[in-house]
Amino acid sequence: MPRPLTVVHTSDVHLDSRDTDAATDGFRSRAERAFSGVVDATLEENADLLLIAGDLFDNNRVDDSNIGFVYRQFERVRCPVVMLPGNHDVHDEASVWNRFDFDEAGEHVHGLMSHAGDRVVLEEIGACVWGRAMAEHAPENYPLVGTPERQDRYWNIGMAHGQVVERRVGQGSSPITRDEIRTSGFDYLALGHIHVWGDHSEGDTIAVYSGSPVAHFAGAAGGHVAVVDLCAANGVRVRSRRVSSWERTMERSSGGFPF
Repeated sequence: MPRPLTVVHTSDVHLDSRDTDAATDGFRSRAERAFSGVVDATLEENADLLLIAGDLFDNNRVDDSNIGFVYRQFERVRCPVVMLPGNHDVHDEASVWNRFDFDEAGEHVHGLMSHAGDRVVLEEIGACVWGRAMAEHAPENYPLVGTPERQDRYWNIGMAHGQVVERRVGQGSSPITRDEIRTSGFDYLALGHIHVWGDHSEGDTIAVYSGSPVAHFAGAAGGHVAVVDLCAANGVRVRSRRVSSWERTMERSSGGFPF
């Protein structure tokens, strides 16, 4: 049986240094400050794995300083990191991921960049992580098509960026059906795209939207990561951990409220 693991799961950070929102503590935006909080939580939880389930970057036009910020944050992380593109940072010809240097990010950083689905096997922690990068956020994009066979000697972890729905037809772009979750074979499915916490577990698969770690993007319900404990004896248990807070503050320069 695989050994117990602790995983931190986040998504929808939407880094963009052009954002003009109120920034403090030396960060250029709330998104930067919140992502630093994600890394802090990963370290404080002594996590074995960090998952980023899409939309780390707000768009494919972000300048390289945003990529450099991510490199610097990953220098702080000791555990493996696995990332999946989302609908804001889709993996197409103009993708920001074409400028992202995984060698510079560190050998512990992995990207799931195949449109057909890709899997990273992390022998050192006894886990395999699968995800399917999107080239376009469209009704024809099915994030859970092509899931691999279970590997019983590992923890089987999936990543998917899209909308959980009852059925694909007429349900918007990048649909993820409940039946697909139920039959996926994953012990844990890290969901991205929705900015607030949501549990969509089906059958033996625990599936959760962590929500955005940037509380400003989701109001009072935002600002969390998911902390996932996987243990053969106790099963899969998930809890939310707050990494940023939404506060209505006075904008002194304009004399009004910025939100």
